[in-house]
Amino acid sequence: MDMSFRPMLGERTLPVRTILLSSRTESLCRMDISTKLSELVGLAVRPGDPGLAVGIYTDGKLIHQASAGLASVEFEAPIDTRTRFDIASMSKQFTATAALLLCRDGRLSLDDDIRTHLPELKLAVPVTVGQCLRHTGGLRDWLALTTIAGRPLTRITQDQTLAFVAGLTDVNFEPGTEFSYSNTGYVLVASLVHRLTGQTLGEFTTDRMFTPLSMTETMFRENSQEPLPRFAYGYDVTSGAVRRADTEESAVGDGGLATSVADLGPWFGFLQDGRVLGVDIRDGLLQQVDSGAGEEWPYALGLYHTTIAGHPAFGHAGGVPGYRSQLLFMPGLDLGVALLSNNSSVNSTELATQALRLAAGLPKDDPIELVADPVAGEPAAQLTGDWIDPQSDLTIRIDAVGNGRIKIRGGSPTGEFALAVDGSWQGLEDNAGFWARVSAGTLRIGSVYRPGRATEYWRCPPSAAGPTLPPAVYRSPELGILATVTTDGKLELGLEFVGTIEPAPGGAFSAGGLISLRPSGDDLLISTHGVHRMRFARQPDDTAPVGLPPGLNAAT
Repeated sequence: MDMSFRPMLGERTLPVRTILLSSRTESLCRMDISTKLSELVGLAVRPGDPGLAVGIYTDGKLIHQASAGLASVEFEAPIDTRTRFDIASMSKQFTATAALLLCRDGRLSLDDDIRTHLPELKLAVPVTVGQCLRHTGGLRDWLALTTIAGRPLTRITQDQTLAFVAGLTDVNFEPGTEFSYSNTGYVLVASLVHRLTGQTLGEFTTDRMFTPLSMTETMFRENSQEPLPRFAYGYDVTSGAVRRADTEESAVGDGGLATSVADLGPWFGFLQDGRVLGVDIRDGLLQQVDSGAGEEWPYALGLYHTTIAGHPAFGHAGGVPGYRSQLLFMPGLDLGVALLSNNSSVNSTELATQALRLAAGLPKDDPIELVADPVAGEPAAQLTGDWIDPQSDLTIRIDAVGNGRIKIRGGSPTGEFALAVDGSWQGLEDNAGFWARVSAGTLRIGSVYRPGRATEYWRCPPSAAGPTLPPAVYRSPELGILATVTTDGKLELGLEFVGTIEPAPGGAFSAGGLISLRPSGDDLLISTHGVHRMRFARQPDDTAPVGLPPGLNAAT
């Protein structure tokens, strides 16, 4: 008999039968979690549709996994745990890690002005590397700018992206004073890595991060034309229709990482205790800074802090055309989840949260106590009217709809909210997880799934009937593109956008529901999400569109 397992003197022992039952119970528990995880994933997509893969991790190891749907609808190729996906903005934590490694090398500081390392940038004010990574630099979002310019992202390169944003002079707000999610800071940091090391972000992260961690199937996809084994095609799924929606840009940093559920185990080990890459790097990723309002920003470096059922957690979501993703980790339980999808209709954050709650044995939802019998009309009436985001000039409308409920229109989310006993308004049905609160006349709308991204709205007067914008041509000195107000009341913006101009609340105008317009003397201020009041200067009346914005010529 092997005596190596004989108990030491004084050690409390359990009867053999009890040990066997405990082992069997644990095995059944694991089977139960795996079964329920498969059921959860299976209900998220229809048979024959693009799908998703999900993994549960502890101690840096994949312990539960499930997948459903197709990596290629055309070839009926099923998704499995080794299928690679574009994880979109979930990539940001890897870019931030690269920056921290350079800080440890003594080649970079988070307090450095980004212009020091990228002198072609024409920003009128200093923006630090740390502010780029924390979304507190006020940088206008480059993806929103490409929409304004009308430049599709197809195969746009890192150098083209840098050239495109290099001419920006203004920022959305004084750096360090506010939070506004912007992808621009991360593509700038990717270019900075290349400038400092001579290696692309993909080369640097493979050498310094993924190879040491044995993440052999993880890489930044820096050339979208190169085939990638086991890479899932991207699909847009809307109202039952399935359409190809591959992400083809070759700029990385804000996104662009390709990985699989099977390959992410070592990363969760690093997030737990800093193994391989260092505790200092892990702690640096999670370091929060003071918002200036007596609290810390929830967003750290490529990761945001949150709580799930009272347990501290952190993570990051991702979303680009055709792909959705979510990483979540509970350090106190050493339990993480990664959900990767090639189906745009998948709510990756909600599903990943459910999967993590399942694995942790937590209730499916946090109970929210709604007011059972609100005073008829009074709380809802206090919110009825028009509200404006003073940064983007975008507006929403709130109406009372009976039963003490309100309906929000014109923004995101759109739908009904009910009054909770804590005084907040909670989103219903498809808006579950969204909340609205009023304090000192300011309305804040946020989501439990998007910490640090609540939008503030102020009351504003309703749309005024009659006024319109006269025909004119305007030019952005930063982007070099034109905005034309036509004689038939339309806005022609950049290379593609055309929208009907309508009066909007707060003395502004809207075009196509996406663009806000505000006259400013002879000029026009244009806003959208991520771009606040960009100035377009009035041009001679015979001006016509010509040429392409800097950095967007395919031959660049």
